[in-house]
Amino acid sequence: MIVFDTETSGLIGPQNAPLDTQPEIIEFAAIKLDDHFLEEQGRLTFLCKPSREIVPKITEITGLTNEDLKGQPSFARKLPLVEDFFRGERFCAAHNCGYDIGMMELELRRLNRVRRFPWPTEQLCTVELTTDIKGYRLKLGQLYEIAMGKPMAEAHRAMVDVEHLVEVVRWLRAQGKI
Repeated sequence: MIVFDTETSGLIGPQNAPLDTQPEIIEFAAIKLDDHFLEEQGRLTFLCKPSREIVPKITEITGLTNEDLKGQPSFARKLPLVEDFFRGERFCAAHNCGYDIGMMELELRRLNRVRRFPWPTEQLCTVELTTDIKGYRLKLGQLYEIAMGKPMAEAHRAMVDVEHLVEVVRWLRAQGKI
C-alpha cells in the first residue's frame, strides 16, 4: 500500500481549463506499507520547482517559499522514481484521494503519460471512509485527533501529513474500515 500526499501551487480548476493554467505539484511524499501488517517498507519525498512562482497564500499554507523550490527538479524529472515506487502495488491511500490523484494526473497529462502510470487498482480515500464519524468530511487534523486522541503536531508539509495519515490508516484497519 502506498500512502501519499501532494502539496501544490493551487487548487485544481475546471476540467476544461487550459493545462498551463492548472496547478502543479510542489512537494510529493509517500510511504510504502506492506498490505498485511501495514509496516513501513520505504519512503519517497521530494520538492518540485513549478513553472511559475508560487503565490504568498501557498507559502502561508505549506510553509514552502519560492526560494525553497529554486533549483529543485520539475515533477517530470522525478516521475521515474514515483513510477518505480508505485509499481506493483495493489492499494494507494490519501486524505482526499481524488484531489491528490487529480494533481498527479495533471502532471501526467502534461507528459502524455496518464495511461502509462502504474496506478494501484484500489484507491482508498480517508475522507470518504470516515464521513460517517461526524456526518461530514473531516480534515486530516480532525481525523487524526479522533483516531489518536491528540492533535497533529504540524500540517501541510507532505511527509508530515503522510506520517500522520499512516497512523490513521492503521487505526482504520483496526476499526475494520480498510
